[in-house]
Amino acid sequence: MQNKIAIIGGSNLFNSEIVQMLKKDKIMTPFGSVEAYIGEKIMFIQRHGTKNMPPHAINHRANLYAIKSRDISRVIGINSVGSLKKDIPPGTFCLANDFISFYNIITLDPEKRTHITPVLSEELNKKIENCLGKEFKRVIYWQTTGPRFETPAEIRLMSQFADVVGMTMASECTIANELGLDYTAICVVDNYANGIADKPLTFEEFNQLVLENQEKVDKMLKELVLCLS
Repeated sequence: MQNKIAIIGGSNLFNSEIVQMLKKDKIMTPFGSVEAYIGEKIMFIQRHGTKNMPPHAINHRANLYAIKSRDISRVIGINSVGSLKKDIPPGTFCLANDFISFYNIITLDPEKRTHITPVLSEELNKKIENCLGKEFKRVIYWQTTGPRFETPAEIRLMSQFADVVGMTMASECTIANELGLDYTAICVVDNYANGIADKPLTFEEFNQLVLENQEKVDKMLKELVLCLS
């Protein structure tokens, strides 16, 4: 239904005040079970699951199928990303309008010949901008498989064709498209990608930067839910 919306977030989503106000539910799908937080017109899913799965092991099929099973057609991903450009500093919120993903492209049914045309919803992008009262920078997202960070040489290559790098959004969008869902992603820049800043990126530094952005993400989620649901 058009008045319902699902939001898929990262590791810190369950700490959000608005998520804690919703009812927790376990949804069974053909691809596995999914823990979700559900309200009358809103659903939240933590993409890494209860076991905090690494990016390459996330069950995107189950997450998106669970959303589809609840008669929801609009999905917004909240994605932590690394910036490939000096002029997109940590703390920036962007909207994805395209992506590059050459590796391990997933599908709902590996035995079926499925040729979808991947697309991010410009209609959802505009609604997000209207709800939050600001114009966001539109970015091209480059997905890697993880779980390691990229090398400086890899980042130099990516930076010629994309603006941000992450490990989840392209797979999420692909499965959403296969299920006929409208999907877009808000890219939260938590760090400069390895080699863009003056010193190498560490996992500890990355986690600290994610925590620093959490308050801004929570505020944004509250505004979005009130406006879109």
